[in-house]
Amino acid sequence: MAKKDKNFIDKYFNLKNSLLYFLLFVVISAVTLYYINKVYSQGSNLDVIFTFPTAIIVSILGLLFFYYIFDALRLYFVLKTLNADISFWNVYKLVFINIFISNITPLATGGGFAQVYFLQKKGIPLGKSSAAVIIRTLLSATMLFLSVPLIIFRNKSMLNLLPGDYVFVYLAVFLALYIFIFYLLIFKVRLIMKLIYKLFYFLKSKHLLSKKRFRKTIRYIFEHLELFSEDFAFFIQGKKIFVFLSFFFTVIFLLSEFSFSYLILKGLGYNSVSFYQILIFQILVVFIMYFAPTPGAAGIAEGGYSLLFARFVDQSDLFPLLFYWRFFSKYIGIFIGIFVFFYLIIRGGIKVEE
Repeated sequence: MAKKDKNFIDKYFNLKNSLLYFLLFVVISAVTLYYINKVYSQGSNLDVIFTFPTAIIVSILGLLFFYYIFDALRLYFVLKTLNADISFWNVYKLVFINIFISNITPLATGGGFAQVYFLQKKGIPLGKSSAAVIIRTLLSATMLFLSVPLIIFRNKSMLNLLPGDYVFVYLAVFLALYIFIFYLLIFKVRLIMKLIYKLFYFLKSKHLLSKKRFRKTIRYIFEHLELFSEDFAFFIQGKKIFVFLSFFFTVIFLLSEFSFSYLILKGLGYNSVSFYQILIFQILVVFIMYFAPTPGAAGIAEGGYSLLFARFVDQSDLFPLLFYWRFFSKYIGIFIGIFVFFYLIIRGGIKVEE
């Protein structure tokens, strides 16, 4: 293993911590699923999937295949917009690395670091790779965050499921802050750099940071923040077909992710279920998952999903619905990601560019 690889693993993916987080994800998920099965499901079991119509099973497997492709395409076209030269196959492998690492780190923070790292290994500069990964995330997050107030406004009965009496105020403040940060990163990067400089200068003046470390840190942050801002603005002004395809495949990816529940419900016999209703519930669940502190949103995802979907499915169907939703949308990707990640790192699947 190359020295740079080992330093990266030691810094971001300490094996002991990674195993601990992964174990925590498994334990929380297992305990939550067990609790929901025992308390809310009445005699349900997982072999119900074998009773699904063949067309539904084929549709789920086909959706799973394209689900990963759509996930890769949204990042691929963001990179194309930024004029990054990389093959689709290399981006496709990052899908599984992101799923795996995101689900063994709190708040899904590790997945982005891993993708940036592997993009650099393929010759994509740090500023450009960071911008691509963040833009990819911002596209889906923005679509979800802007949808939630509209959903709640049109379905006021859902306010009873949300804590507090000022949910609209919370959402408004959050969205305003989100848009403000977005604005600063594009148009006011100099202001951000000035604030960062003052912060680190204060740390240096209090002897919490050496003069050498201060200069090195400031130079590094300023260089890459400026590159990121330039690439961020370049994306907005980039080739229109690639910008359009970035948005298009983000929408298609989200719809495919939300379609697993719809197909599983069809297999369970809920033929009159509305895709629009499923879409609303899934957006709310994913919105909640964005703020879950546990690895992979374990426990929070299952609890929120059960709370919403228990409203219109029989208790005996809740556990199979929940399990297969997580199984197809997350567990399979995590399992594949384990092998992809360790193959690329330990087996040297990606060589260090000199």
